[in-house]
Amino acid sequence: MSSRTLFLIAALSGAATFAAALYFQYVERLAPCALCIWQRYGLGIGIIGALLAAMTASRAGKVTFGALGALGFLFEAGAAVFHSGVERKLWEGLATCSGSSLGDNFDPDALAAAAAGGKPVPRCDEIAWEFLGLSMANWNVFLALGFMTLCAIGVARIRRDY
Repeated sequence: MSSRTLFLIAALSGAATFAAALYFQYVERLAPCALCIWQRYGLGIGIIGALLAAMTASRAGKVTFGALGALGFLFEAGAAVFHSGVERKLWEGLATCSGSSLGDNFDPDALAAAAAGGKPVPRCDEIAWEFLGLSMANWNVFLALGFMTLCAIGVARIRRDY
């Protein structure tokens, strides 16, 4: 399998994952918590890096963008591991979404607006959805590591072939 194909699979699979997150948010009305949003940042960077690596012609561009994609997906996996630990009560989460304290970022207006709109205020330390005993954050760890591996293999092949 070519490096271009590996990058495309990572980018398209990542985009499908992002689409699934948006489906759960807007169709199933499962609002993302703060840690879910952090995972999306890494996912977005990973998708863009992998897509640019697949589209660029130069070796340096492929290596640079492929590495960016791998790092973005690695960040996503790290955020998902942290979120998984918070959900499973292995460690305390962010003060802004775990309810442990109000913290400096507490926004009573945002809380009132969410409550008035009938939307539940998401908490990072509660599992909102599970499949086969794994939460969305748990699944995201495996997916992100898979996408990262595809990018890393793609970069390794480029470096080997030139």
